[in-house]
Amino acid sequence: MRILLLNQFFCPDAAPTGQLLADLAQGLAERKHEVHVLCSRRVYNGGRTVLPALETVGGVIVHRVGATGFGRGNAVGRILDYLSFGILAACRALVLPEMDVCVSLTTPPFIGLVGLMLRRLKGTKLVLWTMDLYPQVPVALGLLKRKSLSCCLLMWLSRYMYRNSSVIVSIGEVMTEHLIEAGAPRDRIVTVHNWVPGEVVQPMSVASY
Repeated sequence: MRILLLNQFFCPDAAPTGQLLADLAQGLAERKHEVHVLCSRRVYNGGRTVLPALETVGGVIVHRVGATGFGRGNAVGRILDYLSFGILAACRALVLPEMDVCVSLTTPPFIGLVGLMLRRLKGTKLVLWTMDLYPQVPVALGLLKRKSLSCCLLMWLSRYMYRNSSVIVSIGEVMTEHLIEAGAPRDRIVTVHNWVPGEVVQPMSVASY
């Protein structure tokens, strides 16, 4: 099976979503699937670091696009990083080999729309791995008013993604309930709890306790 993993960050980036995605990519590659990753050349914390545009790591083919790299320092820079990655990822996805499945995370928000584009144009199945809920997160932080026009539009967009995904991965039971409240079909939700990425776990001597 040819599988595309879609997220703004991927190893060696230290972003948690990138580390979890790296574990998934390696596991799928070890099971003899053809695994592609579509991510950004820029890193989570911004700066001048630029990762290779194309490389193969442990049998996983990593495609990186040259998005902006303002990092997490301010909201405007973060939004520009999101937008530039989303646009460039959509363009790159169109020229990649035809995929059987696209697994999309939620960084940046609504990047799953690229997966839906592939579903419409190429028949690719979409698995939406929901690490965060939008627009619920900015509403909870007071950055967006619940009854505003922009919030209503984003809520409609999130429901559209949920209803057109083949599978929705929830990271916990509470997340599952929030997804159902947001319009996700209950019968398409599977719960997969996040784990500690393998490279983080190191043996300790008895003297370390």
